[in-house]
Amino acid sequence: MESFAKLKRRGTDLFSSLPHNLPSMPHLPHLQRTGGSPTMKGTWQHISIPPLPRSSHSLDIVAGNAYIFGGEVEPRKPVDNDMHVIVLPSSSASADYYTIKAKPSSKQQLAEKSAPITEEDETEAQLRDPLSDVDLSSPPPAEAEEPSSATSDKGKTKSLDSQVPSPRMGHATAVIGSRIFLFGGRSAESSSEPLDEGGRVWVFETKTHTWSYLDPYRNSPVPPPRSYFAAVATDKPRDFAIKPLRRASSWKEWAEGDSAEVGIPQRPIAGNVAAYATDEEDAGFGTFIIHGGCTAGGGRTNDVWAFDVRSCTWKELPSAPGPARGGPALAIAKSRLYRFGGYDGTQELGGQLDVLELVLDEFDDRVSKGEIGVFARGEWQTLVPPVTSAPPPSAEETAKLVPTEEWPGNRSVSSLELVLGGGGREYLVLMLGERSPSSEGHAGAGRFWDDVWAFQIPPIGMTAASVTDAFLQAVGRKTGEGKWTRVTPGPYEEENALDAQGPGPRGWIASAPLGDLEENAILIFGGLSESNTRLGDGWIFRLE
Repeated sequence: MESFAKLKRRGTDLFSSLPHNLPSMPHLPHLQRTGGSPTMKGTWQHISIPPLPRSSHSLDIVAGNAYIFGGEVEPRKPVDNDMHVIVLPSSSASADYYTIKAKPSSKQQLAEKSAPITEEDETEAQLRDPLSDVDLSSPPPAEAEEPSSATSDKGKTKSLDSQVPSPRMGHATAVIGSRIFLFGGRSAESSSEPLDEGGRVWVFETKTHTWSYLDPYRNSPVPPPRSYFAAVATDKPRDFAIKPLRRASSWKEWAEGDSAEVGIPQRPIAGNVAAYATDEEDAGFGTFIIHGGCTAGGGRTNDVWAFDVRSCTWKELPSAPGPARGGPALAIAKSRLYRFGGYDGTQELGGQLDVLELVLDEFDDRVSKGEIGVFARGEWQTLVPPVTSAPPPSAEETAKLVPTEEWPGNRSVSSLELVLGGGGREYLVLMLGERSPSSEGHAGAGRFWDDVWAFQIPPIGMTAASVTDAFLQAVGRKTGEGKWTRVTPGPYEEENALDAQGPGPRGWIASAPLGDLEENAILIFGGLSESNTRLGDGWIFRLE
């Protein structure tokens, strides 16, 4: 028989899952009390699965399933290239776990693509095919472009000869649609250097449990190989221009249209519509973005690169400010990139939140319109803690600048994820990570954080949160927007000893938001403890 605490928790979850769009009487926002440092609350829930110890791995969540790839148990020795899947707990169902062996897709590439058309290509085409000599018949289909020469010249690792990614660590992944995109890392053969795969992006199809890859096309620049970096993704561009209809070669063909394939309304041909249907993911959409990391020769970088999935091209965005670093935390929210922390080779970084605004370029020529790609709008902006001048303790000393707000401590290899709070508010949740490096380098373990912080970003459109914040500003009260707030976590189930204990200090973790499953929740998995032990447990953090 279930305990009262579990029944109470289940009742609370059931109530929270009910629709919240029912009509209700308007009410004034709750005004927070002044005085003292503001705090927020959250909960930790331990996930009961078989132990899967590892660090420097990746974690992505698609449709309620957590996908774990790569990592290391012994320093600089990748474990495997299996995809480990955790079916996350939902309602009264507990978590489950299974493994997917790496196997290639039936297609060598996700879809046949052509290289992006440049001005030189248009000029050459006009000279080759002047307007005075236009054939009324349909042109023959264009041949697919060859992969980039950079791929064949630069990619000298064994992974280019394989149809699936090799076992690796220190890579980074992100989700677009139902697919997981992977780049970089280190293998067993190149444990001290990043894998050089010529800009190749690996793609795991969660629908078919198969791997494929995207190589950059000709004239595309390629980012330097790297490991221990960060990656995010956006589903833009997605709304592309609709291709014009094929011009009929005769009046009869024009009149008949596609009736020979799909029939007419009175006599439809069953099955043909489904047979000719296409999946937009086959053609590709979205942008995969990487930042920072450790490069060849022991160097580090601060650059930012964006991979356009549809055109298979890389482009470089403005580099982030500050020292070059590995292990930064990166998140995307409201078309903005947010970067915190990292390690520059001597110390952990922090004390500022760097922001880069992204813009979606579009076109409309009155015949068709669509989205072109994601670009940066201006340079990075930096947010720092506000400071005030404190009076000197004695006449011999001068006044000092002291911060007026509490900020997260410097850290690397931590978690930074976007969650949705009540009333349409969005928060960046920063948790755990390394606070000081080990004197033994990668072979040892440093000191780690066990804290949780939330950064409130501007509210979404006309939501309850925006109305509340407007009211608070009108009466001269603070809204918390653009500020870090310390989160006080507690157990998800009060009678569960593991929930009460929490994950503890750790770094080199992998994390991902639960998304539609729970918009206020984040899953973290594995990592390295201060006793230099690879951890194999999973935890769900919920922001309340």
